[in-house]
Amino acid sequence: MNYTGSRLFRWQMLLQLIFILLVPVLLQFPVLQGVLSLLGLVFLGIPHGGNDFFYRKEKNTAGSVRFLVMYMGVMLLYLCLWYVWPGLSLLVFLLISIHHFGQSNFNSHRIVSLDSLLWGGWLVVFPVLRHSAEVFGIFADMLGGQALSVSVGGTLDAWGLALVSVGFGLVYGLVLFGKHRQGWFYYLMQWVLVTVWYWITPLLLGFVVVFCFWHALQSMQYQLDYVSETYKQNRRKTLMGFVPFGLMALVGMAFLLRFDLASNLGFAFVLLSLVTLPHVVVMDGLYRGHHKDE
Repeated sequence: MNYTGSRLFRWQMLLQLIFILLVPVLLQFPVLQGVLSLLGLVFLGIPHGGNDFFYRKEKNTAGSVRFLVMYMGVMLLYLCLWYVWPGLSLLVFLLISIHHFGQSNFNSHRIVSLDSLLWGGWLVVFPVLRHSAEVFGIFADMLGGQALSVSVGGTLDAWGLALVSVGFGLVYGLVLFGKHRQGWFYYLMQWVLVTVWYWITPLLLGFVVVFCFWHALQSMQYQLDYVSETYKQNRRKTLMGFVPFGLMALVGMAFLLRFDLASNLGFAFVLLSLVTLPHVVVMDGLYRGHHKDE
């Protein structure tokens, strides 16, 4: 799929621009921030991994059981790693997030690709630079309350962060021009809009919108195209596969809203990491398998 030439990409660019223009309103009404984040997570962010079971290689009963054992086993092992070695678990979460964000943006079949690495790295690292104290507070919660003395962004003022952004943009633009000659300008404009959005929004609102409207939405579109091409399945039926996770998300969100979610963000991100790892394994196999079939 020519992502930058697609209708989806144009709509994403337009929506991101609208969100940026609406930031003054969003900042005045925190409830709107919550509604936007909730809608994104329930209908895009959480459900985008809801079709993982469909991509199992063996469709018979034994194969289905093996897939579920693998999927749940990975989650269980990762949970054990969080208990035994939380520092390593956090590093794994950050690395797989960088890989997954970059892979989905460029539909890449490679483990390491410079364009994917730069894009995924920016989505993860820039919020750390922009909201250093808040992010490291969340990291400390994820590590069981351990204090973190390192604060990368704490020494960067607005001018320093702007200099880092411009430098990164130049490098990223050159890499895009070399690897995506036709669509490099549009990918670069995508980076500009996302960076502006990250800069002017609170940490959670900024990340949730990027996660839902750039990563999850793009991933769902890729899955729709893949299933339609490979299995000749109706797109509506594929979309219905995302519904159970969406319903689970509604129930889960309703449950979490009973508590002070803001003070339990570390726990929420640990839960997210447990779902993310097996999802990344499945999607990586999907990208690789799709590439071999082409």
